[in-house]
Amino acid sequence: MEHDTRPRPSEEQTKNASLYLRVLLLLVLATFLAAALPLPWKIAALVLAVITVVVSIVGLVKSVRHGLPGTLRITFIFGIIVGGFFALTALAQMVFWPLTAQYEECTRLAVTQSAQEQCTNEYSEKLLDYNNLFNPQS
Repeated sequence: MEHDTRPRPSEEQTKNASLYLRVLLLLVLATFLAAALPLPWKIAALVLAVITVVVSIVGLVKSVRHGLPGTLRITFIFGIIVGGFFALTALAQMVFWPLTAQYEECTRLAVTQSAQEQCTNEYSEKLLDYNNLFNPQS
């Protein structure tokens, strides 16, 4: 019969990990909400996403060191993935700041569904024009 030689995590270590988990969930929610804000405030989404990744990494390291359950580890890994996704999305919107600002202004002023679709189509065409600058077709 084999015995598990790993010491059980203390109550303090478990509470510490659950605190990181709660902070992570709040950060993901705040990042999601900040991503929906208009452009100058989308920078908050980028900052929150980076903080989410950092908290997830710290929480993952603590849960591995203390031998906490695997579900916590998986949750922190998902936190890294979600934070990275939001960071890349927000960064892309920062890179295309003028286009995104025009699109947000257009959709804000659009009253009908067809006007909103026209805004989306124009935004897509402008993004494709940028793509063609970097990847010209022969």
